Amino acid sequence: MSETCLYEARGHVAIVTLNRPEKLNAFNPESYQATTDALKRADADPNIRCIVLTGAGRGFCSGDDVAELMSGDGLAGQLGQFELPGPTMRQSQTPIIAAVNGVAVGYGFQLALMADIRIASSTARFSQMFVKRGLIAGADSFRILTQLCGPDGAAELLLTGDVIDAARANELGVLLKVVASDRLLDEALALATRITQNPPLAVAHTRAALQLARSGRDEQLELHANQALDELVRTDDHKESVAAFLDKRAPIYRGS
Repeated sequence: MSETCLYEARGHVAIVTLNRPEKLNAFNPESYQATTDALKRADADPNIRCIVLTGAGRGFCSGDDVAELMSGDGLAGQLGQFELPGPTMRQSQTPIIAAVNGVAVGYGFQLALMADIRIASSTARFSQMFVKRGLIAGADSFRILTQLCGPDGAAELLLTGDVIDAARANELGVLLKVVASDRLLDEALALATRITQNPPLAVAHTRAALQLARSGRDEQLELHANQALDELVRTDDHKESVAAFLDKRAPIYRGS
């Protein structure tokens, strides 16, 4: 795997770390592909039940490496030569927590939005700066920011491209919480561990339902929830959950 993205498994949690700290983890073609590959690896591993996505050094992700991606034919000439992590994040059956340790700008902000939950360091900064570069944010940013911040908050962020601090992002509803820098990864791992203690199939179906809800696909959500419940009530993990509750012991889930 490329050193531009690091992968570590801790129990049932995969830590995916963007690793171009000298560039505030700005994406180039190699790191785009490496991040996508790491997320796919985590989602394909039956032992991994939650993913924590974070950045090395002072930044979470400062968006595109402008100097590299805009050389030659520019970004337009390079699209299609590598996979963006966004589609992989949307399709993942494994919940994703973004531990935003520093600047999250442009696609870096969008990347954090595509996680299920965001926890940020008090030093984190956010900006949807696309409009300042004569561009437009991806559809995920419009959809998710409108849901999290309401239409006015989303419009402010997307139309101005201004930088906001973690406290303002938390106030707007972008974040679950803000923590001290030295506590960020511990807080994210603690939350991930709480998720991994639940039956894996139920977690996967819940994650899928959340994605449908985010996309406004109400009819599909209704169908998915009904079908998932019908499937889950027959699983060994559901039976184990009931048995453990009656026996007053900790359950042991096997994802079946």
